[in-house]
Amino acid sequence: MRNRSRGQALVEFALVFPILFFILALSIDAFRVDWITSTVAEAARQAARQAVANEVTTDNAFGAPTGTCSGVALTPTANGSGCLTDNRIDETVDAVMGIFSHNSTMVEASPSACPTPSAGSTEVCIWPSESGAAGNYASCDAARSALGRDPMPGDLGSRSAEYSNPQYKGCFEVVVTVIYRYDSLVPFLGTAAPNLLRIASSTTMLAEY
Repeated sequence: MRNRSRGQALVEFALVFPILFFILALSIDAFRVDWITSTVAEAARQAARQAVANEVTTDNAFGAPTGTCSGVALTPTANGSGCLTDNRIDETVDAVMGIFSHNSTMVEASPSACPTPSAGSTEVCIWPSESGAAGNYASCDAARSALGRDPMPGDLGSRSAEYSNPQYKGCFEVVVTVIYRYDSLVPFLGTAAPNLLRIASSTTMLAEY
């Protein structure tokens, strides 16, 4: 009789354990998703803050990368060069994302065109592009008049052109989008609901340069 009870308990445990494991994993996932959501938002904010910083001209903001940039340090202690380039902005996102992200890639694209990365990875998109021509407007007022609205990121040419000749000071915006594809602990959840685990945040800031 005792052996039969033990056998029945083992069978019941075997039936219940997968459900308990699923609930536990789902609870851990919910906590981690909340944590990562905040981290992704912070990564986008810091990267955008760095991308619009009023760097000292002698630091060569679009030149060779050296030193510490203001995206990950207080501005008075920042001493970096090349801080406004795509690669250095990507470095800032990597520093904030830390252990969450296995790897990251960066493209110059608007938020709507930013691709979704593979599970456990980060995609960083910045717009407008780093290099290229300036816009065709003489000033912010001329741009507003021609567009019929306030200029949006990408309307006024490239970042390096605006930095070199800030004709749109007061209306030149830069947007950084960070997308992280959460790698779920729950088996098959990522395959069954990929969009549910796509965590994205965009930050738009007005350039100070």
